Amino acid sequence: MTSEQAAQLIDDTLDLVHQRLQELEAAEHQRDQKALAAEFREWRQPLGGHIDLMVCPGFPSV
Repeated sequence: MTSEQAAQLIDDTLDLVHQRLQELEAAEHQRDQKALAAEFREWRQPLGGHIDLMVCPGFPSV
C-alpha cells in the first residue's frame, strides 16, 4: 500500500466514523457514540498534527 492509498483509507474511514456518529446521535445512543468517538479520537485529532503509520510485520512494503 502506498502512502497515498493509506491516507485515502484513513480519510474514508474517518468519513464513515463521522457518518456513524451522526446516526448514533440521531438515535440517541449516547453511550455507543461516546465509545466510537473515543476509539477514533487520535485519528480525528492526532498529536503533532499527523498520524504515525507503521508497516505491519509480514506485509510487503511497496
